[in-house]
Amino acid sequence: MISAVLIAALVQSAAINNQRDNFISCLDAAVAAAKTEKMPADAIEPRLRQTCGAVEASFKASLIAFDVKNKVARKQAAADAQMQADDFVISAVDNYKAVLARK
Repeated sequence: MISAVLIAALVQSAAINNQRDNFISCLDAAVAAAKTEKMPADAIEPRLRQTCGAVEASFKASLIAFDVKNKVARKQAAADAQMQADDFVISAVDNYKAVLARK
């Protein structure tokens, strides 16, 4: 019984990791495109949100599903998922702005 629970947790963690990796890859690709286009710093966050919106939604859904399955209230799970997604976007924005500032 414990083995089945452990295997289920590992499978769920792998699914979340895949979704996280997909989201980070999307953000990285969008930032690379913005650099090529020489996009102004104030336009990068909306671009990231638009370009990676579907991947972000999938990532958040996997986080919420995992938390709810582990007895976290849906409202709290949704807030936590949003915070994680926002952290990745903000980090990408900050890195982009730092690159622009060095030029």
